[in-house]
Amino acid sequence: MPRTAPPSSDKGRPERAADNLARIAAMAARAARIIRNLRAFARNESEPMGKVDLVAVIDTAVELTEARLKADGVTLVWEGGPPAYALGGEVRLGQVFVNLINNAADAMAGEADKRIAITLERGPRLRIGVSDTGPGIADPDRMFEPFYSTKEVGGGMGLGLSISYGLVQSFGGEIRGSNTASGAVFTVELEPWLDEAVA
Repeated sequence: MPRTAPPSSDKGRPERAADNLARIAAMAARAARIIRNLRAFARNESEPMGKVDLVAVIDTAVELTEARLKADGVTLVWEGGPPAYALGGEVRLGQVFVNLINNAADAMAGEADKRIAITLERGPRLRIGVSDTGPGIADPDRMFEPFYSTKEVGGGMGLGLSISYGLVQSFGGEIRGSNTASGAVFTVELEPWLDEAVA
């Protein structure tokens, strides 16, 4: 008895193929952006200060940490919005927010509810908040000290917050951390870009 193929329909296959190709193209473009950002991190020492869009910087930091947060079951809320221009270095500011996001994720290890929220307030100074639902800051007076860490041995060198503190100060900004009713929040304040500020 001759074998026959199971009934099938060719309808919709071109559309599915087009959708798959579009997804592949989007993934390739995303991978290229991540590689470009990682390369920029490696050569950040010579980066000049200038006009930086904080929204784009945070978008990049969120993208760079997305896979780690997904693996750890962390929900991140960041609404973005129109550009917000600050005086700083794009790559170094990106490093600050990657550090803050990763630090928040580290702090929530073992928590049932893992959420990070990033907010941006516009005013005389630009204020960015990175809050988490972790146990809070154990020793607020020491959190920016080099090598200070509450992680287990091997869990990190305790340099992320110290580096972030130095980077933010190099732009004339401030960074501080405090406990909240549901966890901790780190706030970064930066000078807004003024067209006449830097020639």
